Amino acid sequence: QAAALMHQYMEALPPLRPLTFVLKKFIASRGLNQPYTGGVGSFLLQMMIISFLQHRERDAFNNRRPSLYNLGALLVEFLEFYSTDFNFILTGISVRYDGFFFPKGAVGRKKDYWQPQRPFSIAMENPLDPSFDVGSPSFRIGVVQRAFEVAFKTLLCHVSEPLIPTVSILASILPPSSYGEMWDRSHTRGKMNEDQNQSTSKQKGKAISTHEPPRKRQRR
Repeated sequence: QAAALMHQYMEALPPLRPLTFVLKKFIASRGLNQPYTGGVGSFLLQMMIISFLQHRERDAFNNRRPSLYNLGALLVEFLEFYSTDFNFILTGISVRYDGFFFPKGAVGRKKDYWQPQRPFSIAMENPLDPSFDVGSPSFRIGVVQRAFEVAFKTLLCHVSEPLIPTVSILASILPPSSYGEMWDRSHTRGKMNEDQNQSTSKQKGKAISTHEPPRKRQRR
């Protein structure tokens, strides 16, 4: 169900896929991508991106201005939104019904989304189960927020006057993949394909052997 839902969102929001790739790499490069260590997992990150895009579309509609899909500008705006604009302490997020925000301490919400021991936690409603908080394991969200803030200010230095020259603006916040990492991925992918082909060949051979016609008995 989660995969089907995400496919629908990617069809409706074209920037979701490329932003997910970039931000997953950004978070993983800082060791903040594992929920069991308090980081932000893939599903939570995608929900954050979806909510940001919904909020942006709604703002453009209410102010009667076109919503332009510039991926560079969207990345900067995303980092700004979750580093300086969004109030993690008071506000929860839902992506249902084109997206909305709700008070974490509201009646009917406080039980599931307010954590007194961690008031700064991110409250993200699971669209498949509105009573489940996807963000509850991510107790290092404050570290993630600070990483977003540093990245936002870094990118801002390269896109506003006076410009700070750089070979790659994105590389200033996102370390490029090394040749060794790319080779390892290619080698792993090739090995997986080879194992899969061997497994398929064995299955075909077994199927042929089990369906051989019975031999005719020779008369003595």
